[in-house]
Amino acid sequence: MMYAPGIDQELIDKVVAFHGHWCASVSSGIRVALWVRENMGSAEDGLLAISEGETCAVDAIQVLLGCTLGKGNLLCRDVGKTAFIFVRRSDGKKVRIVEKVRDDETTRRMAVIKKELTAQNLSEWIRTKLEIEMVRLRRKEMDHILSAPFEDLFRMSEPEGELPQPVRRLPVLVCPACGEEVLMARAVDMDGRRLCADCARRA
Repeated sequence: MMYAPGIDQELIDKVVAFHGHWCASVSSGIRVALWVRENMGSAEDGLLAISEGETCAVDAIQVLLGCTLGKGNLLCRDVGKTAFIFVRRSDGKKVRIVEKVRDDETTRRMAVIKKELTAQNLSEWIRTKLEIEMVRLRRKEMDHILSAPFEDLFRMSEPEGELPQPVRRLPVLVCPACGEEVLMARAVDMDGRRLCADCARRA
């Protein structure tokens, strides 16, 4: 299988080893990460990544771009989408990349199989046959994501609205209710005290 430039089995294996399995979302993350690395750089270039969903694709961003939660240059604004915003801090260049909805023969057949597999009266032979076909179609879908032109898979636009800032690790305070340290930026003012978010909810 001929993948898009920059993608080979070694790179795929590197991401899969970190994430734990290979799927369509991981494949999408690989494509996004490689496009960003080529056009905007990586964490070493001051890149900030903002994910709009808790998807498998995020792990490809971590592995290939070096943006991580621990370094504060990977943020999650979870609205349930396979979409990312990238900002290069050095010059403010930014882009939003969202995965296009795929509606082709493969995805339509996969939807049919998923529905058929929910039937309670399926024979074991039919169920096995459908599951084998699903595995084949999923691999076909992953190969398509890794090989198709980038613009066929993703839509790019200028991010709208105010973007969240990278998390600053200092300063911190001690929550007077639970005694645990919390970032001052995440503390909540309540009745003259600055509480962690959990204690503020309980109060």
